[in-house]
Amino acid sequence: MANKKAEAARKAFYDDDVEKSKEAHDFYHTLDKHGENHSLDKDNLKTIIFGSLDGIITIFAIVSGCVGAKITPAQVIIIGIGNLFANAISMGFSEYTSSTAQRDFMLAEKKREEWEIENCPSEEKQEMIDIYINKYKFESEDARNLVEITFRNKNFFLGHMMSEELGLIVTNEDKNESLIKGIIMFLSFCVFGLIPLSAYIAYTVFFEYTDYNTSFIVVFVSTLVTLFILGLFKVLPNFYVLMFVCGTATT
Repeated sequence: MANKKAEAARKAFYDDDVEKSKEAHDFYHTLDKHGENHSLDKDNLKTIIFGSLDGIITIFAIVSGCVGAKITPAQVIIIGIGNLFANAISMGFSEYTSSTAQRDFMLAEKKREEWEIENCPSEEKQEMIDIYINKYKFESEDARNLVEITFRNKNFFLGHMMSEELGLIVTNEDKNESLIKGIIMFLSFCVFGLIPLSAYIAYTVFFEYTDYNTSFIVVFVSTLVTLFILGLFKVLPNFYVLMFVCGTATT
């Protein structure tokens, strides 16, 4: 439900509708108290976009190179499928290992900060006071008051301090989330990487002869259209335009 709140609030912002924005916040106010957390949706979307773009562009480049070399359709398909799964496995495993490493590093730093807050509270408070004064230009007294207030909630203080001092966001992500991200990356790469390869296969199936120039155009157009459609899954306004331009430039 929290993601629906975000969608409603985002739509109100794009429409410049203050009343809808208030309604979105008021309607889901009680739901937020239940602690629903969908912060991982954004990370999963990023993984999908990254895997999809990498898949379609990588396989497009491979198929185009094979077509340019004028090798047989069977060889193009074999090379394309081999590279598709090899790269998808590599990307999925890389996403899993990098997510796991990031999570382990975050937990290690969290444990260290917890120890410092427990054993050196004055020093930790002073670090946050210095951040408020130097980074956010708070007055010294206001910074101290703010630190004293936030320190009453140790979990909040810990998370806020890690964000400000280390640039780390404390999450409740477990090891399964890293595995899920790896699978999402693998599937995204495979699904979108299949598009230029499928376009080439469809062309060779429907036409008995092999016209290398036409086959390249078919693969190019299918890739271009897919990049445009992929760009429609946007988070920010006009994001699809950027995706389309980048995809066009790359192809």
